[in-house]
Amino acid sequence: MSDAFRRDLELAPGAGFRLRRRLSARIFSALLALAAIGWGAFDLAIGYRVVGAATIALAVAFIVQLVWAEMDSWRFEGAELRSRRVRVPARQIRGVQVEFVKGRARAWVELRDGGQLALVEGDEADVRRIADRLSGVIVQRPEVLH
Repeated sequence: MSDAFRRDLELAPGAGFRLRRRLSARIFSALLALAAIGWGAFDLAIGYRVVGAATIALAVAFIVQLVWAEMDSWRFEGAELRSRRVRVPARQIRGVQVEFVKGRARAWVELRDGGQLALVEGDEADVRRIADRLSGVIVQRPEVLH
């Protein structure tokens, strides 16, 4: 299965299919970056230049991670399912599979060539809702014969 299952995504409101990061994940990432900036600034202010610079560099890494995580969510646009790294035409998707184990669930996309794309992992109801929405927007286009 390509990539890992995401635990920080939720279904975005609206008619289409779009997953976005949960508010709690966004807040946690932003607070972590803010704390690193503050700690780095404190270290610089008291004269610990190397430690302060390293902490500020770590804060920048947290901010980059936050931006990449925001951009790495899934959406269905046009006739393809896409994330920052992957684009899959709807005609290549065989279906959406869900696995339930002890109150937790995983959803993934199964491709016609046998490949699989990991989507989300989490609460059964949330994962089922995500899988149902994605299944509903995937439309198999018949080939046009001329």
